[in-house]
Amino acid sequence: MKKMMALMATLMITLTACADRQQMIQFSELPAEAQSFVQKYYNVSDISYVEQEWDDMRYEYTVYLKNSTEMEFNHQGNLKSIDCKRSAVPEGIVSPAIASYVKEHYPNDFVVEYVIDYRRLKVELNNGWELIFDHNGKFLGMDD
Repeated sequence: MKKMMALMATLMITLTACADRQQMIQFSELPAEAQSFVQKYYNVSDISYVEQEWDDMRYEYTVYLKNSTEMEFNHQGNLKSIDCKRSAVPEGIVSPAIASYVKEHYPNDFVVEYVIDYRRLKVELNNGWELIFDHNGKFLGMDD
C-alpha cells in the first residue's frame, strides 16, 4: 500500500510539473533579442500569440503569427527556426551564402523554412526539397 501511495504521489508531481512546462506569455516577456528580431521583420500586430516552454533546463519561445508563420527562439532569444509554411522567409533572415545558392540553383523557388542547428543549417524550399548547409553556407546535400 505504501508503494502504491508513493507511486501515486510521484505521478501527481510529474503531471503537475509537465503541465507547467508550456504557457502563453506576452510579447514583452520574450528575450530582448527575440523581440528585436520579430520587430525587424514583422509588425507586432501580426502576432497571434507567444508561447514559452521549459525544455532541457531552459526556456524556449515560439512566436505564432496570424498568417501561420512560426518562429522558435532559444533561451537567449536567438532564432532557432522560422517556418513560413507556403510564404517566403523574409529577405535577410537566411544567410547570404545560402540565399545566393538557392537563387542560383533554384531560380523559380524560394525558402519557406529555415532551421539553425548547432551542426548545420537547413532550408526547405516551396517545392518541398530540403537543403543542408554548414554554418559557412557550404552546401552539404539534400535531406530526405
